[in-house]
Amino acid sequence: MKLIVTLITISISFIYAGTILNTKHNLSVTGPGNIKASTEREVCVFCHIPHHSQPGKPLWNRSMPQSAYTMYESEYLKRTNYPLPADLGITEGTPGSLSRQCLSCHDGTVAIGSVYMVRGNILGNTLIDMLGVNADGTMPSTAEGFIGTDLSIHHPVGIEYDPTNIKNFDVGSKSIELKNSPDAPLKLYTYNGKQYVECSSCHDPHIENSKFLRVTTGINHGDNVKKTCMSCHTKNQNSTTLGAHGTATNTYTDTLVNSRYNNGASVSVSDLYCANCHTPHNGQGKPYLLRKVEQNSCYMGASDTRSTAPCHGTGSTLSTNKQIETVLNRLYSHPTNTIDGVHTNLDTLYGYGSVETDPAASHSVKWDTSKHAECMDCHNPHKAEAGTHAPAGQWYPTLPDISTNLVSNVLKGVTGIEPTSWPANWTQPTSFTTLAEAEKEYQICFKCHSYWALGPTQATASTEIATASTSAWIDNEAMNATDQAMEFNPNNKSAHPVIMPLNQMPGSYAPRGLDTWGTTDVMFPPWNQNLGNQTMYCSDCHGADNEDSVDPKGPHGSNAKFMLKGPNKYWPVDQNGNLFSTGQIQADGTIPGLFCANCHNLNYPHKQWIWRMSRLNIACVECHIAIPHGSPVSRLIGYTNFPEPYNYNYNGTKMLKIMGYRKANPTSLDILADNVYAPTCSGGGCHGKNVLGYGDGGSGYDPVTPQP
Repeated sequence: MKLIVTLITISISFIYAGTILNTKHNLSVTGPGNIKASTEREVCVFCHIPHHSQPGKPLWNRSMPQSAYTMYESEYLKRTNYPLPADLGITEGTPGSLSRQCLSCHDGTVAIGSVYMVRGNILGNTLIDMLGVNADGTMPSTAEGFIGTDLSIHHPVGIEYDPTNIKNFDVGSKSIELKNSPDAPLKLYTYNGKQYVECSSCHDPHIENSKFLRVTTGINHGDNVKKTCMSCHTKNQNSTTLGAHGTATNTYTDTLVNSRYNNGASVSVSDLYCANCHTPHNGQGKPYLLRKVEQNSCYMGASDTRSTAPCHGTGSTLSTNKQIETVLNRLYSHPTNTIDGVHTNLDTLYGYGSVETDPAASHSVKWDTSKHAECMDCHNPHKAEAGTHAPAGQWYPTLPDISTNLVSNVLKGVTGIEPTSWPANWTQPTSFTTLAEAEKEYQICFKCHSYWALGPTQATASTEIATASTSAWIDNEAMNATDQAMEFNPNNKSAHPVIMPLNQMPGSYAPRGLDTWGTTDVMFPPWNQNLGNQTMYCSDCHGADNEDSVDPKGPHGSNAKFMLKGPNKYWPVDQNGNLFSTGQIQADGTIPGLFCANCHNLNYPHKQWIWRMSRLNIACVECHIAIPHGSPVSRLIGYTNFPEPYNYNYNGTKMLKIMGYRKANPTSLDILADNVYAPTCSGGGCHGKNVLGYGDGGSGYDPVTPQP
């Protein structure tokens, strides 16, 4: 008999040794955690009883907490009409009831030692005496395992698992990004024919594993967390790679992170993958379980400091050209660091003119109610890959990239919009097609810098030039924003080739591209190649101060107004507030500091073509509009009747002087003494030639009639 008892004891010890005995769920006096009984030696009794069990399973020995929980929800779930739980079930066999059993300890409302029966004795109001608990026996809120009753900052439980949910865009769609069924060993629970997620879908309360994760095949805890998330979620859907965050080998120097996820050894970005930015419990960045509030998750990742994280914060362990926070803190920037709690997933769908029905109290891209610019508006952290369109150490792209405006690797998988059709010359597009994944960079920018976000604007005079009624965020000078979809409209008479090459612009007339006049020197490299057949990016003009060296590329922030980038960063006045003019053109075709001189050789046409310009010392904004995206007149010319901000106001005086214009063309009779063809201009202080009779759309002339 003694032998039999000994064998039974050995068997029980063997079972315990590999499971709960060495975990914090061993709440007996022998347990390794801070919360444990002062004298009680039974291990299972805190949850289970072999006879006379309470509602709950299996063989439940605790009462269900009666808490009313604040449940998890998000704009993404609401906008996809995903079924959200209202509460956790109390009755056995209802969705969430298993999770409520776990919360009988972890929500802090029921004493840890409050069990129904111990060794056949019903305890009633008597509690098992516990150490490490509150005076009433409940779990302290400072305990690592404390969940509380606010479940909005924890991974949803008691929620249906429905991988079929899809949100359609006009082009493409976004799924709920779940696998058809979780990979083993994760499990779902079936209620009334539907499958649900419970705490025990990811956790096995009996397993000897850090955080009781069901996944145990990882090389460390970080790998187990990563594999747990990826057992259900497919965030890099339709991608052939894991993206930059799934392959980066940069490591944390934070000892707490390394201790938590890899037993003290260094852990890399790719090791943690999802866990760099997300946490299943106690996420500060609601509602997407972000570790920190929005941009701070990008700056610090799993670390509590920037200097120990291989992320995008100032002073991080990444190289300076990856420290995005540094430039976002400069004088002119997108408001990523200054506006929080506004971005919501899928807000791209909800602009002016949207036919979508937006859930109550949701945010959108409209500036009047929801103006913001978070990292996730321009980047998809799950699909972004390394690589920008301009190589390291260069301001601009090189061939063949110069001939495309397709998104670069860092912009992959980002939502966008495209005008449904392009309206007439200098008219606002007001109807847009929403894109689940933008193909071109400007489609990302237009989400905010067009009617879609700005809304109705104020038309001015017959020229239909409009300015937005909302102040722009990229400046700290209360400047008005403008509708850039209108400005880059291919039906305009002129525009920079952001949408399409100049030679393809239907609104322009020959010669559409810049004429070479027998030389490619009209533009500086790389823009002197394939003239008229190039496209460009918004970020070829707007970016950081030192993109050719230490700064991260892209229009995050700059000390230069309008975030103008390149060797020259000023327009339309220099650093001292003085107007740039033709009299400053140097022999090499530049004007020191003038932004346009980064690309344009100012000797063509401003000196050789109209040689007297240098003597007349004409200010640039006496002929050209001050916002050089596009114009209803050729060659970005502006007329005297144009309003601000296109007609630059210099110390109270509007600068535009031209009253009519026609492009230079070999058929023109306006030939200077040196046989260089000149355009036809008229205006006070210029040529005085009256071409108003051609302003009605006569052959070759721009049909914009100046006002008296």
